[in-house]
Amino acid sequence: MLPKNRIYIAISGGIPDKVPSLPKIWVDLAANLLGISLLEVLEDPLTALRVIIEAGFMVGADGVRQFHFPKRKVLIKENKVFEVNKKGEYIGEIDMLGGLITHLLNVDNFKLSDPYKVAFQHYWSYKEPLIKNLNDVKKISVPDKYFYEEIGCGNRQREMMKLADDRICLIGDCDSATLAFYINMRGYNNALIDLIEQPKLVHATMDKGVAIAIEKGKFNIDLGIKILRLNDSVANMSVISPKHWREFIFPHIKDVCDELHHYDPEVKVYCHICGNILPIVKDLVKTGLDCIGPLDPLGGFTPGQVRKIVGNSVSLMGGVNTLSFINNTPEQIIEEARRCILAAGIRGGYILSSGCVIPRSASKENLKALREAVEKYGIYYKGTLKEVGL
Repeated sequence: MLPKNRIYIAISGGIPDKVPSLPKIWVDLAANLLGISLLEVLEDPLTALRVIIEAGFMVGADGVRQFHFPKRKVLIKENKVFEVNKKGEYIGEIDMLGGLITHLLNVDNFKLSDPYKVAFQHYWSYKEPLIKNLNDVKKISVPDKYFYEEIGCGNRQREMMKLADDRICLIGDCDSATLAFYINMRGYNNALIDLIEQPKLVHATMDKGVAIAIEKGKFNIDLGIKILRLNDSVANMSVISPKHWREFIFPHIKDVCDELHHYDPEVKVYCHICGNILPIVKDLVKTGLDCIGPLDPLGGFTPGQVRKIVGNSVSLMGGVNTLSFINNTPEQIIEEARRCILAAGIRGGYILSSGCVIPRSASKENLKALREAVEKYGIYYKGTLKEVGL
């Protein structure tokens, strides 16, 4: 069975030939595994896409996620990396140890009306909020699906689809429509306070986030990508209350799912929400998501607990502790993966994956352990796991 079919069947709630493996590889880990400088990733958006695919090949993954980066010109000074404009003027220092975000020296370098800046908004930040009121929200550009073709994302992705061929499944990214998007616009502390003091501002901004995420989704769908990631890594019960989640996050995630499923009924959407999600698992099902991830054990729960709540109503993805990939041996990871498979994937509808993005210092041997666990414990036979025999 081809990897793309294996993942699609599993995310649709079905039973493939074996449990798919999808380690959450980002560009930093990928570049490290391949011996490529992160500076190349920053300066070439095609490299950002390619390294993740090639790292996926290296570790035997069935699928990898694809992230479109802005093209940035960089300059190194005193062991620091800076983004500079066409004139060579400093725009800001790039966080090379974190999310590769440019910390802007001047807010004038981020215009809410600039579709390019908004399309890649989480790669730039400023010490003060980018939006201050509802009038600012109205200025936020919503790049349509055609915009991503105009700036070259489509051609780059098509080239990578040829590279992937039938060897690996590519996952499209819608970015975030909700709290993570809002935090980018307002800052962490302001964003959380706004949930109480400025609910209209929160909803209005998230409405823009929804529109942006939908257009990104449509762009991916038009390319032929059938599985989409919708991120909100901070909208979990480790950060906000179930009440606030249902008030602010639920309706906007549902809007994205409804629109993308209407646009293409065959598309599958999964969420990436770190931390504790147990109190909102049933709500996540009601949003129309096809799959819930990443089942982060650092949130204090197990894949088995989530499977018990959702039954077979949605598929599940994740569950292997992210820190295991830097703290444990391959054998220990295989055992942890075995427990995840048995807890969430006995009768399909499960994708083996990490509980969040895997740290850049992880070894290829530890990533390969996921595939080894699948070959040992994740083979299906007559509608159930072969090793279980139920």
